[in-house]
Amino acid sequence: MSRDIELIVLTALLGLLATSIAYASVFTYYPLSTSIAPTPPPVVLVQTNDTLVCTGLARSRVALYYTDFESYPVPGWTDRGGTWSSQTGYKGSSVQGSDNDGGIGGASQYYYNTNLTSYSSLWASLKTKLDSRRGYYGFALINSGLNQLYRVSINTRGTIDVWSYNVTSSSWSRLARATITGYNSANWYVIVLNYVVSNTAVNFYVWVYDTNGNQVAYVTASSTSTNRFNPAYIGLEVDGPTAWFDDFIISTGDPRSLLFSGLPGAGYGIEVVDNLGIVVNSTVSYSASASLGVVPDIVVGTGTDGRINIYRPSGYGCLSYASPDSILGGDSYTLSTGSVASSVGPNSTSATASVPVSGSGTTASHALALRISNADAKPYYARLILDSSSTISASLTLNVTISLSPTESASPPIQIVSGAPTTWATGWVTISPGQTAYIYLSGYHSSAPSSSTLSLLLQYCSAPDEMGACVYYPVTLNVYS
Repeated sequence: MSRDIELIVLTALLGLLATSIAYASVFTYYPLSTSIAPTPPPVVLVQTNDTLVCTGLARSRVALYYTDFESYPVPGWTDRGGTWSSQTGYKGSSVQGSDNDGGIGGASQYYYNTNLTSYSSLWASLKTKLDSRRGYYGFALINSGLNQLYRVSINTRGTIDVWSYNVTSSSWSRLARATITGYNSANWYVIVLNYVVSNTAVNFYVWVYDTNGNQVAYVTASSTSTNRFNPAYIGLEVDGPTAWFDDFIISTGDPRSLLFSGLPGAGYGIEVVDNLGIVVNSTVSYSASASLGVVPDIVVGTGTDGRINIYRPSGYGCLSYASPDSILGGDSYTLSTGSVASSVGPNSTSATASVPVSGSGTTASHALALRISNADAKPYYARLILDSSSTISASLTLNVTISLSPTESASPPIQIVSGAPTTWATGWVTISPGQTAYIYLSGYHSSAPSSSTLSLLLQYCSAPDEMGACVYYPVTLNVYS
């Protein structure tokens, strides 16, 4: 019996050994290796490829005097004959003159009563329109003794005439005449006059334009009489009719255009807008300088305020200049510029930009601070949030937006007025696959030097109105002047 048990035990041990040998390979070690590649963020911050910022516009003025005749009587003016009053003008009000034969030479004058004989050459311009009756209406140039006259005026027969009174003879003498092309007594006309006094003559150069800026007449004349005079007073004259007058200017330079210098190059747009919101004229630069004609409105608007806008070749704004008093033909402007300096952090998920802006409350700089690029195959929804840790100068007035292109509306802005935020976030914009948007600034410090640091968060989400997953990138804007 014991021998049988021994055989059973031996048989079991042999079976267990065989099983262990059969499954020994389960414990064999084979080394493995792998790598993990992080997915790049679908939306990234990128340095701007247009770093230029327009920071200021310095003005030089050649006008000695101007008025848009918005009120009557005009301060500093004197009449000799005639009935003068305020009436509706080309823009705003004008002065109306009606002849009563009571002035020099049996005509009627209303003139700027400041002696100008110290100038041997001057320019002058006015806008005029016939009201009724026949005769002459235009400029009067009067001597200091108030008994001699040069008249540069429109004849209701359709000519531009230059006359003298009590110079060549004791009466009127016509010095020159030219036809006004397509003359219509119901139209406004612009007369531009330049006179030059030499040792031998008083020379006159006269242009007439319609209100579209088209030249419709030109005439020259010379007064060589020994009795000639250097004009002391410049003003208005009617001889026969009743007429309206507007946009009067006296200057040492040509008032028919505005001159711009210091432009970064070709392709920059320049636009003049009057105080009524009407675009007076616009042009595009071909070099670092440009000329913009303003013949239709030499005393821009109603003689106050007005705005000059300068645009980049891309169409984005570069600068908006609000005139502190008026925009006048003959003004020269020099543009000053700076540039954005920016850096982007690791993975392009943070950024810092230093942006120069105007240090004058009359000029708003526009700057493209950074780009936002969507490299994904689906759209994202983005906005900017202003953090309360920002350090904002009391002199800062600024809008911060996200803009998709020059022709598309920017988001409603983060708005700061005199250092105080009035809104703390931009509106949302949709950045489509492959699209680039811009962090766009517009504003100024009202004094210089000044600086402000804006701590922003770029928030983008996978669905509108924060319904999807949202990510936040820190963005710091250093704004200085």
